[in-house]
Amino acid sequence: MSEENKEEILKRALYYQSQYRNALLSNAISFYDANLTKDIIETDIMYKDADGNFNSSLDKIGMKFPCKFSDFINQWIEKMMPPEYIERYPYFKSIREYLIDLYNKGQREYNVDYWVQTDDSRNRYINQAFLMTMDEHGDIFALSIVKDYTKEKIIEEDIHKKELEQYAYYDPITHGYNYIKFKDMIKVRGTPGSIISFDTHSFKIINSICGILKGDEVICEIWKLICEIFDFDQGDFAAHINADHFIIFVPGFDAQAIIRKIKNLTLALTILSSELSVPQIKPYYGISKWSSEKKIELSYSEAVAAKGNAKDSQSENYAFFNEDDTKRLIEEKTIIDDFDNALAKKEFKIWYQPKFEPASGKLVGAEALVRWIKDDGTIVSPGDFIPVFEKNGLIRQFDEYIFRNVCKQQKRWQKQNKLIVPISINLSRISLYYKNIVNTYKKISEEIGVEKDIIPIEITETATVVNKEMKEIADSFFAAGFTLYMDDFGSGYSSLATLNQLHFDTLKIDKGLVDYIGNFGGDRLLEHTILLAKELGMHVTAEGVETERQVAFLKHVGCDSIQGFFYSKPLNREKFEELLDAKNVFSGNTENEQVIEHIMNFKKSIGRYPIYSFLINLSKNSFVEENDSTIWHKETGSTAKSYSESKKDVAERLIHPDFKEAFLKFMNRERLIESYSGRPETRIFEYVRLYNGKYTSMRTMYHIFKVENSDDLYAFQTISIQ
Repeated sequence: MSEENKEEILKRALYYQSQYRNALLSNAISFYDANLTKDIIETDIMYKDADGNFNSSLDKIGMKFPCKFSDFINQWIEKMMPPEYIERYPYFKSIREYLIDLYNKGQREYNVDYWVQTDDSRNRYINQAFLMTMDEHGDIFALSIVKDYTKEKIIEEDIHKKELEQYAYYDPITHGYNYIKFKDMIKVRGTPGSIISFDTHSFKIINSICGILKGDEVICEIWKLICEIFDFDQGDFAAHINADHFIIFVPGFDAQAIIRKIKNLTLALTILSSELSVPQIKPYYGISKWSSEKKIELSYSEAVAAKGNAKDSQSENYAFFNEDDTKRLIEEKTIIDDFDNALAKKEFKIWYQPKFEPASGKLVGAEALVRWIKDDGTIVSPGDFIPVFEKNGLIRQFDEYIFRNVCKQQKRWQKQNKLIVPISINLSRISLYYKNIVNTYKKISEEIGVEKDIIPIEITETATVVNKEMKEIADSFFAAGFTLYMDDFGSGYSSLATLNQLHFDTLKIDKGLVDYIGNFGGDRLLEHTILLAKELGMHVTAEGVETERQVAFLKHVGCDSIQGFFYSKPLNREKFEELLDAKNVFSGNTENEQVIEHIMNFKKSIGRYPIYSFLINLSKNSFVEENDSTIWHKETGSTAKSYSESKKDVAERLIHPDFKEAFLKFMNRERLIESYSGRPETRIFEYVRLYNGKYTSMRTMYHIFKVENSDDLYAFQTISIQ
């Protein structure tokens, strides 16, 4: 290659290098070159003036060139870099060594962003870049380029601010206002007006039956209807609080105008239910007054109190706040104000509802209950203070207090070498919405040093339906080592799928189902529910057990434990400790258990549901227990106490004349006893009697039997329509 060509190539390379450098500096406000190896800046540091021209900064910097690169950096840091950035980038004071190390590791560029204040007192957000190269002598050079990104940063921060505002003030489901924004708006406007608290009956049914996504869709559609029906252009505004709870503000106190809008919304929601193919959306509203001298929270509480009245009303689905509501709010405020004092004075007393094993009668556990007993002896009902604590958030602190004290009591009993049985603690559904609840309870138990299997957590079936994070919460409790009980199963809208989806160790059957024992359908429902729970590996506890017959039935169908007044009412600590020290508390009634078992086996063979079924002790001429027999006596109008007299009453009042003689003969107690063969037998009689005001063909079945070690003859009677 000729010298001429070499010179041309060199010129072209220098030209392209110059163009590249110019491009890099095109939007820079300052630049300089530094020899990192020799720690020197040989040339001037250039900055861009107001006209866009680069000038020397000798006069501004207060340094002479050449100068040490590290000296210049320290001066730059002292004058231009704010303290918070010096703390964030501590290595900047030794940037020379840092850049050389980066270059040796193969990195050719380093960038840092920060705010500076220029000589004209303007705040600028700059990007300082160091581009590293090596010359032919092996020296490492850095081209420092400072660019002004203030406009971009302001735009970015504005976007970020709007994002934060969106998160802080707007509801993620409806994309409309939330309660925080609602309060801000009402304060800014300051216009006196009415606050409407709006809720729906049993919205959890929609979530349970149709799914959470469908529930969210319903919430969005409700919001759209609120926006359509209320006059947002005329000063109305609203917000979504949570779940199906909304709050609406209407300027002024025109009751009729508010009622008109409420009725329009109610009608629209009825139509919406049909359009979305969901269970009927039934709203109810509470209305209160607000003015600038009144706290918004107080007005909202008044609206919620009025809404409670509307929910219980049979005539209207709305209610205005009144003096009775004020009295209730005062009572609630008193409860809230007394809370801290009650904790300090230990007025919340833990009582224990014992649980027994029906097969042996042994104590196997207890449920912790709370009694608020004030110093003066006044007792505040849980039905009064628990809803208040749930409403204002104190329930979280209350639940933790009870849990902590049960843990401490279990630890004390361990040290006293007493019998240790699991003491379950109820957890409010409101507490479940708080973050880190599992870690909180785990920390408490570990801090006290008590095993988690003797402090089970009870969560109501309702909470599993309304809280969409329940599976994650249940799994977390399980992973942390806790035992979980599903409480009150059968008290609300039971979902058998929930038993399979959520990890619960014990199923607690509500008293409402237990009360149906003795009813043919109720027996079958309980029997299959317990069987299903068992097949899913769950322990079963029955609540509210009060009769010997219920105990015998539950024992027969495999119920593991029982709590209720049959065995014991709730006990204070001293009385419960006596149980812990007792060796054998209860024993079952063998004869009654055998009778129930015999009836259970007979029921399985019937294959049909009677309208009545009840047990008779023919030997004693009496009905064994009430249940269906009470309903039967009421329907027939008989007031007789004995079996024989009641049959005569029925024959006179209800039996068709053509069947009266045969009826009395078939039902005759002495004949039934005398004709008994000594083995279980079933007899059937068909007849006509008045039923619901009309003569109806009926069929009665008598299953007659005895049990071991008893001389009594029993008859299990069923009555069906032919």
